[in-house]
Parts: sequence; structure tokens; C-alpha cells
Amino acid sequence: MIKVIDAHVHYHIYARKIPEHCKEFLENVEGTRMTLKNDNVEIEKILLVPSHPCHSEDCYDGFYIDYEERKRNPDLYMQWGEVNPLKCDVKRELERQYSLGIIGIKLHPVHHTFKPNAYREEEGGLKQLLYIYEFAEDHGLPILIHTGTSIGVGSRNKYADPIYADDIAKDFPKLRIILAHAGRPLWYNTAFHMARFTQNIFLEISSIPPKNILKVLPRIHEISDKVIYGSDFPAFKGQDLAEYAYQVYNVLKNEKIMRDNAKRILKIS
Repeated sequence: MIKVIDAHVHYHIYARKIPEHCKEFLENVEGTRMTLKNDNVEIEKILLVPSHPCHSEDCYDGFYIDYEERKRNPDLYMQWGEVNPLKCDVKRELERQYSLGIIGIKLHPVHHTFKPNAYREEEGGLKQLLYIYEFAEDHGLPILIHTGTSIGVGSRNKYADPIYADDIAKDFPKLRIILAHAGRPLWYNTAFHMARFTQNIFLEISSIPPKNILKVLPRIHEISDKVIYGSDFPAFKGQDLAEYAYQVYNVLKNEKIMRDNAKRILKIS
């Protein structure tokens, strides 16, 4: 029995609680199952990600929907915070989310339409974004950044290149930076290179079909200490949480990726 930590689950999408203009995505939810255990796998922890599957001008997307679910099952669920630096009073919102027990902060540049390095003066000097990174570093919270393309309504994929995290890693050397989706599908090589050669950058492999993982990341085992498992559930019709985890494990045969790295990198006890 393999124990798994799933670092990327969208509960509020599974619950069909998303904005009206995102609703076409709900076709993906059909037939999905949040199965926690089968003969091969047990999902030990689920980390809830509040991002909507489309362009959003919300401050925090589905954070408080996820929070209500987490309160009902705190032994299973943990939670990423999320703020939109273009729409939030980030200081006030981060302090509130931190008081509720987040394990890190998710940023979605593609759906909130900003460059991850836009805090730098030559990139526009976005002070709200600078504060997010400072808050995360000061409070020991990792940052999970969406990288790679999205087909959600209103997505701006020009913000999806993981190379923007290079500035962040160098300007905030104590900050743990996790590249969600490992740059799918255009920037796998960029994301791999950055995780391999930059001490505080890590990969998260959610939404990559299990059969394709070793095709698109053929050297993943060279950085197996720096890779975190996630499912991106509910990412496609009929996805089963436990079965999907087993399919990924059956390809990688690596329990560090499926559980141990998340415990270490995200400081999960």
C-alpha cells in the first residue's frame, strides 16, 4: 500500500462552485471520483488549491469555499492560500489566510494576468506582488506558481513561462518556489533545467498524463528529490483520485515523489 500526498486538488471545482463564465469547464468534472483508497494506494493528505479554471478578477478565488471543506475534515485536508496581486489588499488578505492555517501561497499569473517577476522595477514595479514574496519568505511559506499553458476562458499564456521564476529565486533565495505543472507542455525543458540548477526551485507534476511523464520529463529521476506529486483533480472526465495516483506511481516507482518530498519541502508533519 503506497501512501500519497496529493499537493494539487481543486475541491471547489469538484463541488461545482465556480463563476458562471467558467462553467464550461464543468464538463471535465463528469464522472470524477474523490476516492481516497484502493488496493494499491491510500491518499494520506490532500492540499486544496483555490484557483478558478479561467480568467478571474476575484481576490482569492475559491479559498473560502475550500476552507469550509477543510474545517469539516482537517485530518485529510490542508490548504494553499491564494491572492490576486492586481485585485487584493494583499497584506490584509494574506494575514487573514495565514491566521487560518495555510501551508503556502498559490499564484496564478495566467488567470490573473501578471508576470511572476512584475515586482521588479524594469518589469513594472508591482508592489503588491513584491509584498507577497516578502510575506512568504518572512513566514516560511512556499510559493506555488502556475506554469504552462491553460485553455480556460480568458487565459493569457504569455505569463506562463517558468523562466520568470528565475528572478524570484535569485531575489528571494530563502523562498521555496514550486513550478506547478512543470511548464506544461511548451516549457518542460525550461522547468526541469531551473529545478535542477537552482537550489530553491522545485517541480510539481500535476496534470501531466501518467503515460507521458517519462516522455516529457525523461530525466526526472535525476532530480527526484525536488519533485512533488499532484493530480490537478478534477482535470479530466472520469478521473479517480486514488487510481490516478497509482498510475503515476506505476510509471515513476518513486515514493519520494509521491509523498516524502511534499512532507519535507512543504514541511508537513
